Amino acid sequence: MQSPDAFPPARHDLDHDLRTRGYWNSPWCILGLVLLPATFLMAIDKQAMVVMAPQIQNSLGCSLGQISNVISAYSFTYALCQIPAGWVCRQLGAARTYALACLFWSVALLSTAFATTIAELILCRALLGIGQAPDWTAALITVQQRFSSIHRSSVIAILLAALSLGAVVGAPLSVFLMTSLSWRLCFAIYGTVGILLFGILLAYSRKAAEPSVPQNRASMTEPFALSRLFSIGGAYFCLMGVEGFFLALFPLYLRNTFHLNMSHVAWYVSASYLVILLSKLLGGVASDMLLRAGFSQWRARVPLGIAGLGGGTAFLAVALMMSSGTAMLPLALIAAAFLGLGQISIWSCVQEFGGASTAQVSSWTQFLGNLSVAVVPLAMSWSVTLLGDWWLADGMLVFLGLAGVGALACVRAPIRA
Repeated sequence: MQSPDAFPPARHDLDHDLRTRGYWNSPWCILGLVLLPATFLMAIDKQAMVVMAPQIQNSLGCSLGQISNVISAYSFTYALCQIPAGWVCRQLGAARTYALACLFWSVALLSTAFATTIAELILCRALLGIGQAPDWTAALITVQQRFSSIHRSSVIAILLAALSLGAVVGAPLSVFLMTSLSWRLCFAIYGTVGILLFGILLAYSRKAAEPSVPQNRASMTEPFALSRLFSIGGAYFCLMGVEGFFLALFPLYLRNTFHLNMSHVAWYVSASYLVILLSKLLGGVASDMLLRAGFSQWRARVPLGIAGLGGGTAFLAVALMMSSGTAMLPLALIAAAFLGLGQISIWSCVQEFGGASTAQVSSWTQFLGNLSVAVVPLAMSWSVTLLGDWWLADGMLVFLGLAGVGALACVRAPIRA
């Protein structure tokens, strides 16, 4: 996946960096000491509030709609701040941006431990979203600055795996800390670890040389560029709206509907993230196999996404109609597997069909996806709060699934000169 504001350095610049690199200029040291720990920890941070939401809800005596406001506050600010993230990285450099972002979100996590009202929790989560917004952009720029082209795809895959692994580990770990200590101490521990990580990032930003990144001078206008903004971006909005159930509401649903204990909730949530991770890896391999077998780019990428989004929506819609947890959970995990296929398909479309507008399509797609994770679960939770059942929320998912399938079917490759 290309960062909107990062472009490969000139070959001689990269060679010079590799010849003169010190401890903090070795790309593999940066990957192991900076990128992987930061990516892993931020993935855990993102899931901490989601998985601990039922306990916080009981502790503060708030409604499903109110605790959903807390969860969505992060997604709103994280989505909105994606837009200036690339500009910040250009002005400060990826290393300094990474360090300052780490300090910002670590302080926000520590502050969460002392929040006593819903308003304070919403403020802390909003600040966390602002602090974490530049993380992925800074990581992509760092990879493109430090690694040669023959390694970049592998490194991005490793970072995506760390992101998903953080979500897998984060659910049971957060519940363990919450039940052993308290949810406040859990946030305090995560914030303290973030402060320690900031020390490493600060040393990296001060010692490492910042490679130059040439500006992209390609034309920003191209036939069908606007149509791809709507088709690919719209499809991702719909996909993340459906997947937002797993990212924001799954723990609350299991706890409030089937009255499962928090330990079981954590493992089921972790299982859904693991299924999504595995389906992304398998979907990427399958799509590339189709391409090597002679299928066109469109046939190798788009039908997989249509099947993933359509299948994921169908299985999740049926799962939410089940009155038994034994029947609901397998269907939900199958839905998660299909949604993982949809994600890998859409990001393949961004890369291959963006043409000269790839940077704009990528930025717009990230923004819409994060915005959807904020808006859709919030709308679903309030519909359940007002109506007392999940029928309208289920209907929202079906609508998003159908709209997303239609948007993907409209994706077209750019005209080649």
